[in-house]
Amino acid sequence: MVELFIINSKSLKIVISHDVDHLYPSDHIFRDLIFPKLWVRSLLEFVEGKINFLTLNHRLISIFDKRLNRIPELIEFDKKHSIPSIFFFGMQNILGMSYEKKTAANWIEFVLDKGFDIGVHGVEFEDVKKMQIEFRDFQAISNLSSFGNRNHYVRYNDSTFKKMADIGYFFDTSEFNKSEIEFKPPYKIGNMWEFPLYIMDVYVMKDKLEPAKVHTIEALYKALKSGLEYFTFLFHDYLFNEKTYPEHKAYYEWFVDYCISQNLKFISYREAIAELERD
Repeated sequence: MVELFIINSKSLKIVISHDVDHLYPSDHIFRDLIFPKLWVRSLLEFVEGKINFLTLNHRLISIFDKRLNRIPELIEFDKKHSIPSIFFFGMQNILGMSYEKKTAANWIEFVLDKGFDIGVHGVEFEDVKKMQIEFRDFQAISNLSSFGNRNHYVRYNDSTFKKMADIGYFFDTSEFNKSEIEFKPPYKIGNMWEFPLYIMDVYVMKDKLEPAKVHTIEALYKALKSGLEYFTFLFHDYLFNEKTYPEHKAYYEWFVDYCISQNLKFISYREAIAELERD
């Protein structure tokens, strides 16, 4: 069992976001190696005892699924728990993100119609002209005048955030330390707010569910003790799948329930920025 720290504090607010890496199996056939890599990785996880045979089987046949995304299911869950989450959509194809912009446009409209926020799941982090194209394409599709970004694979360099600010992003949440959590409050670059990311599902769930819970609770506890006001959390929507990723889905459900049990408030990036701008 996980040892629970009793937080019970209203000073720490949780910002939840979802990166949309995959939409349909057909997006990947003949375009990338997502499924072969998934099959090899899953076979290794099965041999290592990390997943059972049933989960392995569902992953092997997931190429025949109707869709890979779990946007509707996640929206239903988040709405039920009063979570003002945001979904980040890609505008380019790279590193296994292979869906077309016109396909993304349908889901962008779906998310907006459900009352949730959207942003860019950026690919380019060096070439400012390509970054501008991503920004303008998303602006045209979404009809939003202001929006945020998170880069795919949280890629960035020393000049990335300045370029994003100059392009016109309202906020970004790509800064992520893959080795050790560094608690930094949101900070401004020009007119753009940067929100460092603290928990990403695929990093915290490298092993099993219970260690992930312990790691997450410790992170929340340290964030509270450090005086952090906004705790950013990323969960990829395709992992909210009972059959192919049962432990990942269970982890997200547990995280939400735990935050509620500790009286931690869920807040959106836009609400957080409004609070920061008032201070």
